Amino acid sequence: MAQCRRLAPLSASEVYSRYADLVCAEAESRSGEILASTPRGGADTLYIGGGTPSLLPEDDLARIVEACRRPFPSAHTFEEFTIEVNPEDIVVKGPSYAATLKALGCGRISMGVQSFDASLVKWMRRRHDPAGSLKAYSILRDAGFEDISLDLIFGISGLDMDRWASSLDTVCALRPEHISAYQLSVEKGARLYDMWKRGEYAEASDEVCRSQYELLCHRLKEAGYLHYEISNFALPGHQARHNSAYWRRVPYVGLGLGAHSFSGKSRSWNKGSWLSYSAESETLSGEDVRVEEIMLSLRTSRGMDAARLESLSSGAILRRLEDEGALRREGGRIYIPEDLFFVSDEIIGEIV
Repeated sequence: MAQCRRLAPLSASEVYSRYADLVCAEAESRSGEILASTPRGGADTLYIGGGTPSLLPEDDLARIVEACRRPFPSAHTFEEFTIEVNPEDIVVKGPSYAATLKALGCGRISMGVQSFDASLVKWMRRRHDPAGSLKAYSILRDAGFEDISLDLIFGISGLDMDRWASSLDTVCALRPEHISAYQLSVEKGARLYDMWKRGEYAEASDEVCRSQYELLCHRLKEAGYLHYEISNFALPGHQARHNSAYWRRVPYVGLGLGAHSFSGKSRSWNKGSWLSYSAESETLSGEDVRVEEIMLSLRTSRGMDAARLESLSSGAILRRLEDEGALRREGGRIYIPEDLFFVSDEIIGEIV
């Protein structure tokens, strides 16, 4: 009689190690793409994110960073090197971990605090709490990080304006160099979607979301932040170079599970599991490129070169939107005014 031997499940450390092996192997196999996608053969930016990279053991993270550097000359340094972290990981791993991130060459941290309201963070089932976020921020500052971005979420049913204002007051007092704020969305497959289907959650109304967004814009403007993209704010000189490249449709290479890559004419993405993933891709049509160029450009405060936009859209529609105040023209560029960023999708929809 044939016998089957049940394999012992992998430990978390073994999973992390094998995953790092996969990412390093992918970096090596795509080294030519990495060089080809970067200006003058030198990478501008490195961004390690797409979840919670701070879960990775330090040795595995170091191996991935080294694999990303390997295609370039030994003396090469990235103009911007960002790592996403969870506040709880910074608190648990402590100052030594923050020092390790600095030693790896990371100069910019993106931390998902989401909110400084204790009940809201608990409802979102985050591993941290507001006190942990504040402690993590302090650890990072003490480690010498001078470029920190904090993520916030608004547009949550049950989040009243006073509590939202309080979170904004806390953020402004901390004065991170960069703030990203995203409206909560109900997406199929997520826990919130299941709650919504069961009638346990009702989405915030457009009026509530708009009021919270307008307060966000007002408070951060008063605090000296530049609203340079619909969801992104920065102190002068601290706009995210990596993300800005996305909005300009600059080619990039994404490594690891769930990562996306862009060549200018096609997109690819990795699907699978932590222990095995492969790429799928699509070729963009001329219409895809046109829509993307308009949509991504008009999400930013710079907008789009007027002549270029006029070549890609209807002049009559653009003139009408200008007359209505939905678009403005200045210095040879056309852009959406900040006070209409909240309805930018509707404006862009008319243009494309």
